[in-house]
Amino acid sequence: MNDEQSSKAIERENAALRQRVAELEGAEAKLEALCSVSRAFIALIDRDGIVRETFATLLSRSGRVDSGPLAIPMAAAVREDYVDRCVGAIRESLATRTIASLEYPVRFGQDEVWCQAFCKPFTDDTVLWVAHDITAQRRLAYAQAELRDFQALVNSAPDGVCIASREGAVFHANQAFRDMTGHGDGALGKSLFDLYGAEEGDQLAAIVQQCFEQGSWQGTLALTQHDGRIIPCQVSMVALNGEAGRPPALATIARDLTPLHDAERERLALQEQVIQAQQATLRELSTPLVPLAEGVVAMPLIGALDRSRAQQAMERLLDGIVQHQFHTAILDVTGVKDVDAESADALLRIARAARLLGAQLVLTGIGPDTAQTLVDLGVDLTGIATRSTLQSAIAHALAPRNGRQAASVPGAPVSPARTRSPD
Repeated sequence: MNDEQSSKAIERENAALRQRVAELEGAEAKLEALCSVSRAFIALIDRDGIVRETFATLLSRSGRVDSGPLAIPMAAAVREDYVDRCVGAIRESLATRTIASLEYPVRFGQDEVWCQAFCKPFTDDTVLWVAHDITAQRRLAYAQAELRDFQALVNSAPDGVCIASREGAVFHANQAFRDMTGHGDGALGKSLFDLYGAEEGDQLAAIVQQCFEQGSWQGTLALTQHDGRIIPCQVSMVALNGEAGRPPALATIARDLTPLHDAERERLALQEQVIQAQQATLRELSTPLVPLAEGVVAMPLIGALDRSRAQQAMERLLDGIVQHQFHTAILDVTGVKDVDAESADALLRIARAARLLGAQLVLTGIGPDTAQTLVDLGVDLTGIATRSTLQSAIAHALAPRNGRQAASVPGAPVSPARTRSPD
């Protein structure tokens, strides 16, 4: 080959090299242009997680990261508990010569940004790392998940929940509210003023206005069901301010108080039954009948002897006389305090009632104060046998009755001498 041929060959090689350089410069320009408009973080990272070089992107120009040759460990930015995961993804990509991906958080001062990264082998020891900010997407996903959870909670809630426009038109209602109103799916489109306003009149309008002025309201309202039945409800209303172009709305939570009222009525009825049973027991205990012998019974009285107590004692004593054929009833008033005219009159009425049933009443336990009170009141105990102690009254009741037969006959005259026998 002569010099001329050698020179032409060199010129062709130079031309090819110049064309290759132009192509590389064009490719580099395209890469720089692509990176300049990218919001991703683009870098070369080695297998140990050391950032060797970053490319100029919108992210780097924002001042968050530096561009150019570096030697910064990923641990300087990546959250500590994710560093090993990132290094593991790099090594997996290098070992398998495939693209690996993962999500990880990055610290920027007090902020934390979540990124999704893809890494592809670039050399034997480095990968091309491209990461995108997915913080907004994650927040949106969490918000959507929370919304789904909230909707599931509302739909399964036992309380009726609905959302209505400011004018009162219901446009969302859970199943409990639809069942509570009795309208079913027809509850949508109904007006709160029709559902709650039938019994409340203008009150509901004032409540709605208060909600939008003060934010919320709680109280009881009467809900008119589909069949016209009215049920009491505990209602909470919350004003929802319009955001993102949405109009204001009113959220309502209603709880049917009917079961609570029914339970309260049942509780009061049971309480009344318990009180009546206790009163009956107390009456039994306060006016006990103590059989002493055949035909003889004693009734000890303790406490005050008012009209009600005297009536109880009379009824119980008379029932006992009729049922058990008692011929003598001993009324022990040792425990009765403060005998007055009403108490004395009660004793006389008990004695007369017993005599009408053919039984004799023996009064015992009269103390000095009681005796003086009876004398001062001028109480006539004619027809009532008296004894100072219960023992003497029992002895009197068990004595032969031939001398007292006339006194046991209803309506027969009673001799004061025989009635008031010595102890």
